[in-house]
Amino acid sequence: MTEPGIRACIFDLDGTLVDSLRDIAEALNECLVLLGLPPRPADDYRYMVGEGVPTLCQRAIGQTHPLLVGRLIELARARYRVRPLRYTRPYPGLVPAIRKLREAGLRLAVLSNKPHELTIRVVRAFWNKNAFDCIQGYVEEEHRKPDPFYVYRICGQLDLPPQQVCLVGDTPTDLETARRAGAAFIGVTWGFRTREDLTQAGAALLVDQPEQLLRELGA
Repeated sequence: MTEPGIRACIFDLDGTLVDSLRDIAEALNECLVLLGLPPRPADDYRYMVGEGVPTLCQRAIGQTHPLLVGRLIELARARYRVRPLRYTRPYPGLVPAIRKLREAGLRLAVLSNKPHELTIRVVRAFWNKNAFDCIQGYVEEEHRKPDPFYVYRICGQLDLPPQQVCLVGDTPTDLETARRAGAAFIGVTWGFRTREDLTQAGAALLVDQPEQLLRELGA
C-alpha cells in the first residue's frame, strides 16, 4: 500500500494517462524524412520520449547529424502541434479511474514534459475541466522533469506538502522526480517502459491495471 496520508496524485501524461506513442513517432519520422534522414521504428520511441522535445530530437538523430538537431526541434514542434490527437487515446480504464479517485476525495494533477499548451489540449480532449486541479506541461528546459520545481508549485497550489502527494508515472524519470521532491511514487507497467526498467530504477510499488492503482490509493 502507499504511504498513509496521501491526499493528492500527480499523473504523468504520455505513457501513463494516454498512449500517444504512434502520434509522436509518426510526427517525428515525418520531420526526419524532411531533413533527409531515415525514420525510426515506432517502438524505438518508447525509450526516446519522456524528457522533452529537445531531448527527443537529439535521441532521434543520435550522433550522426548534430547540426540538424535544432532544425528538427523546430519542425517537430510545429508538426506535432497539428496532429497530437490523431491516434492518442487514454489507456483502458483510466477515464473511470480518474473519476473514482476524484469521488474518493483525492486532489489530482497532471505534470508532463510535453509542451504546456499541448498537455492542456490532450488532457481536455478526454477529461472534463473538473477532473484535475492543476495541469502543467513543459515550459522551461531547466524545470523539466526530473527537476521537482513544478511538483513543488503544484503542491503549493493544492496547499499540501510533498509528503502527502503521490506521483504516478511510467518511466524512471517520473520516479526520480518523486524522489527529488520527497513524494511517494507508483509506477504503472502499461506505459512506454517495462516493469524491469522501473524495478531496476528502484521503484518499490508497481501496478499493472488501473484497478490496482485505485486499491493502492484507497479509492
